[in-house]
Amino acid sequence: MHTLIIIVVILLLLAGMAGTVVPFIPGIPLMFIGIAAYGWYDNFQTIDAQYLIVLACLTLLSVFMDYLSTMLGAKYFGSTKQGTWGALLGTVIGLFLFPPIGIIAGPFVGAIIGESMAGKDSRAALKVALGTVAGLFTGMLFNVILAIGMVLSFIIKLI
Repeated sequence: MHTLIIIVVILLLLAGMAGTVVPFIPGIPLMFIGIAAYGWYDNFQTIDAQYLIVLACLTLLSVFMDYLSTMLGAKYFGSTKQGTWGALLGTVIGLFLFPPIGIIAGPFVGAIIGESMAGKDSRAALKVALGTVAGLFTGMLFNVILAIGMVLSFIIKLI
């Protein structure tokens, strides 16, 4: 049974790591669930409540940063509501129709289309698209660093 639990936790951690760069996969929350599940299995001997509270707070911070970094990147460069919606729709379409390049190209093209529909010229639309992608990558970088920290701390707890 122990081996099965470890395999499930590893799969959740790997899926979580993938989710830090693939939009719409809740990366850090999946990792938290995996670590919490191991804690529950282990009767919270190795993974204690204090550790889980810290990870829960970091998980909430990652969700907030995901949203905030993309929105701030777009807003900083002057995005309209149409540009924001275009980036969101572009992300969904790009992710499913053109993986993996669609993760980058989708929000970029979507923001340009949205900003063009809002009446902005191509230069302004390009500026917003670049800001949107910069915000997206800032959030991804934050989550990748956080995910690596979570995995390392989990391994250290197990050793």
